[in-house]
Amino acid sequence: MKTSLKLLYVGVQFLRLVLSACIVVYTYLFFNDIDDMLTSYLRFALISLPVFIFWVFAFSALNKIVPVIKRCLNQDFFAPENAKSIRFLAYVLIIYAIGSPILNFVFKVIEHGKFELSLAFDIEHAFVSHFALGLILLILAQIINRGRTLEIDQKLTI
Repeated sequence: MKTSLKLLYVGVQFLRLVLSACIVVYTYLFFNDIDDMLTSYLRFALISLPVFIFWVFAFSALNKIVPVIKRCLNQDFFAPENAKSIRFLAYVLIIYAIGSPILNFVFKVIEHGKFELSLAFDIEHAFVSHFALGLILLILAQIINRGRTLEIDQKLTI
């Protein structure tokens, strides 16, 4: 188990590095070429801004997961902070699941240049899986809270 947690830790650290590089490069390019972007690339800026916001949410979610992995490596599975971090990740996934189809719809309207009702009903399978995973993580956070309560009761039992 410790080996898989260590591999997960390395993977999360790598993703944090990649996302931070993406955020820094985007921010640099956005503010370095702001005059050009406002005049000729406004459409690109509006389309890429939600991607940037997703990167920031993903980076903050990864920052919440790293301490959870560290606590699990120290055999502290039912720490209250673990439940809070997992709950935050669940909210990020649910927001992404709801926001992604909306953004896809907006991008299709911009691409086609007109509003068509048929574009609104194009629900992807990713919506269902991200939303379901977010709900499962909310349940897991509740299980961790309950486990913490049982752990405290066990320590107080003679």
